[in-house]
Formats: sequence, C-alpha cells, structure tokens
Amino acid sequence: MTSRITISNNFMFGRVLCREDICRGFLERVLGTEVGSISYLNREQVLQPAVASRGVRLDVYAETALGVIDVEMQANPHADLGRRLRYYQASIDSGLLDQGSSWRDLRDSYIIFACDFDWPGAGLPVYTFDRLCRENPALAAQTGSTWVVLNARAAAAAPNEGLRNLLEYIQRGSVAPDDKLVSAMDAEVSTANEDREWVGSVMTVRDLLEEARADAIAEGLAEGRAEGIAEGREEGLAEGRAEGRAEGRAEGRAEGRAEGVARMAALAAKLAEDGRAEDVLSIMADPVAVENLLREYRL
Repeated sequence: MTSRITISNNFMFGRVLCREDICRGFLERVLGTEVGSISYLNREQVLQPAVASRGVRLDVYAETALGVIDVEMQANPHADLGRRLRYYQASIDSGLLDQGSSWRDLRDSYIIFACDFDWPGAGLPVYTFDRLCRENPALAAQTGSTWVVLNARAAAAAPNEGLRNLLEYIQRGSVAPDDKLVSAMDAEVSTANEDREWVGSVMTVRDLLEEARADAIAEGLAEGRAEGIAEGREEGLAEGRAEGRAEGRAEGRAEGRAEGVARMAALAAKLAEDGRAEDVLSIMADPVAVENLLREYRL
C-alpha cells in the first residue's frame, strides 16, 4: 500500500496552498498581518534571471496587496539555506521592475521557508531576517524584503496557538480541534491522496530523486575513493621522487667522490710517470692547482 503523502512534501504543499483561502490563512498566520487581496497565485513558478544563469522553481508564488510572497517547503536539512534565500530574492527582484522603472516601484517581498528542522539552530519557532546595520541594529536598510524561516520542531514555543497548530501539522500531521485552517489543509491533503494518478506521479518523481541522490552519493564516494587513491599515489610518487632525489644525490655524491678519487689517482700516476711525484703532496691543498693539472693531463 502506498504511504500517505503529507503536507511536508513540497508537491503536496504547493497543491494545497494554491487554494486561495488556505494560502491567505497560511500567510496571515505566519506573517501576523493581513495580506489583503491575492491577484496572482501559482505553484511551481519558474524564474530564470538570465539566459545562462541557474533558474529557480518556487513552490508557491503569490502577488498580494502586501507584496509578492514566495513560500517554500523544506523538509530536509539544507546547509546552504542562507545562500538559497539570497538567490531566490535576487531572482524574484529581477522580474519586478520594468526597464526605466523607478526604484520606488520595486514591490515589497517576503520569502517564507517552512522547515521541519532548525536551520539557524537557536531553538526558535520563527526566525525573521531583515537587513540591519551591524554597528547599530536599530537601523534597518529598508530594502522592503523580509525572510521568514519556520522551525516546525519548535512548535511548542510558538508565540500563539494558531502558529503552534500550523507548525505541529507540518511536523507531525496532527490536526488541532476547531482549527479551521489546519482542518482545511488536511482535507486537501486527503483529497490529493485519493488522486491516484497524481500520487503515482509524485511517487515516481520522489523515487527518481532518491535514486539520483543515491547515485550522487555513490558517485561522490567513488570519486572520493579515486581521489584518495590518486592522492595516495601522488603522495607515494612524491615520496618516491623525494627518496629517489635523495638517493640520487647520495649516489651522485658517492659517484662524484669515486670519480674524483679515480681522477686524482690517475693524476698521481701521470705525475709519477713524469718524475713529479712530489707535486702530488704539494697540490692537495690547492684546488686550482689540481684542476689545472687535471686539464693539463686531460683527466
């Protein structure tokens, strides 16, 4: 029997939040303010900042009276979430201004990541990030952009019951009694799970992703082993080269010494033949004289 797809699945999340009343309720509960009318709502919104740049696929993208809002479900820990937020922000902003528009026309924006893990690691249920002055945190850059990261693991510490119910539903799938928003979300999840064709498609994609992830891990391990072997071989070669150089130098010095002794012996023999044996003792402390005699005798 196929397991039930929950709200923490990003495909399910996008499908459920594309119901306007649910999307509005979710946003208002997370942001703590009314979002007003929703003029545009789309799941899997694709943004391509430039032809050769990396595109992004947003789980839920809404244009509201409050501003443009991107909502992402992130069930698996993602170490680079901060850089992902940065890139998503840049991708969204690049499509908000037409050529010749004023900076004042750049709409406010919100990026919300609903996480089933504590990315910042401080144990808070909600993290709201703004650009603040490091020297004086009371000063904000007033960029009009806000990042919100939810930590479903800290649902018990939520500042209000509504947000706590929402985080508990994301984390455990538990539906709080009399919570209309969470009940509506769960009803949509149940309806979606009855759509066997859609469930099959999601499962196929999930299996492919898991297979790709497993292949990537295996490939990474294989590459790691290969690199390790290569590095080991290179280290071995380096050590071998170093040892070889050392041995070569030692052998060279030995050969040099042997050659020097042979040349000196040959020189002594030549000098003796020429009746100059006494010169051997007199030149031993004079390298120049030795070299001159070696050249003289072509040794």
